[in-house]
Amino acid sequence: MPSLSLSHRGGALAVNGRFLSQATTGTQRYALELTTRLAARHGDRVVVHVPKGTRVPGPIAAVARVRESRASGQVFEQLVLPWLARRDLLLSLGGPAPVLARRQVATLHDVSVFRHPETYSRGFRTWYRAMYRVLARRAMRVLTVSGFSAGELQAVLGLDRGRVCVVPDGSDHVDRFTPTRPDLGGVEAHLDDGAPWVLCVGTFARHKNLVSALDALETAGIRSVVVGATGGNRVFADVGAGRWSCATFAGRLSDDELAWLYGSATALVFPSLYEGFGIPVVEAQRLGCPVVALRAGPMAEVAGDGAVLCDPGEPEQVVEAVREIAANPSRRSALVEAGRRNAARYTWDASADLLDTALAEAGWPPLTTT
Repeated sequence: MPSLSLSHRGGALAVNGRFLSQATTGTQRYALELTTRLAARHGDRVVVHVPKGTRVPGPIAAVARVRESRASGQVFEQLVLPWLARRDLLLSLGGPAPVLARRQVATLHDVSVFRHPETYSRGFRTWYRAMYRVLARRAMRVLTVSGFSAGELQAVLGLDRGRVCVVPDGSDHVDRFTPTRPDLGGVEAHLDDGAPWVLCVGTFARHKNLVSALDALETAGIRSVVVGATGGNRVFADVGAGRWSCATFAGRLSDDELAWLYGSATALVFPSLYEGFGIPVVEAQRLGCPVVALRAGPMAEVAGDGAVLCDPGEPEQVVEAVREIAANPSRRSALVEAGRRNAARYTWDASADLLDTALAEAGWPPLTTT
């Protein structure tokens, strides 16, 4: 009986490394953690193509082949990358992917541009809708981050479930964080006075529903620290940010500073109406922060029994949940324990195993008989 061995001819995995040139949000975290593990497992059979001037993290650069293009942005991703990867299987983990690539595995984290078009500019949603439709038709396999999102891809884009592979986010990257108290302009000194306060991680995108949550917390007199809701003066003026005297807008913080907030807050309030996964939920759970979220999108699937889920459109339920957690130590302890147990289901190594399976189904690495 012939034995099976790996063939290098035409067997490289080309990774779309544009995400390495972008600020780290949940999408970039997903791409970074999985690319790091692909590089560790497969070494120089992985080729990471990056735009001009991109810094590649040491764990990837040390083992994978890195190819820096002279192009950047959309030109790099949509025009140059398909040519560079023409003999390989191309993997895009960060959301956008080149529509011209012939052999590729693409990741569609969610279909919010279809479900919540009001969130995006006309040009953005027109481009993304067109791109997603092409990728849904042409990609050999489509990755997504939850069973909920897989159902959305089927319902909105008509994707055959057999071509969709669920590869969820992990939570264990937070184990590398060293909690560091952030400098919030003196406000952080008031976070130790015993009064309840909550952490919110998100933006003012409409489907994130942050405005409604902050209004409810403000009415109840509950302080909040908001991470990620950055923007110029026009953005904050448009949402009326000045009306929230109980909210502190921290902008972007380091991972270590965010870890301190997770570990110190009364709860994470995650009011999003639509997500592909919702990585702050499992980050908070792993770091021992109780979670209050909405019964919407993938939250029941992702958060398990380690969160209080409130009805969308009933912001007072969020306030009631925070007050109960603050007033009832046994309830808080039970939520923390259930949250840690739930977050332990999501590890990046387990997700990398699922990714390897999806790549094998797409024909990489190729097997030949000897």
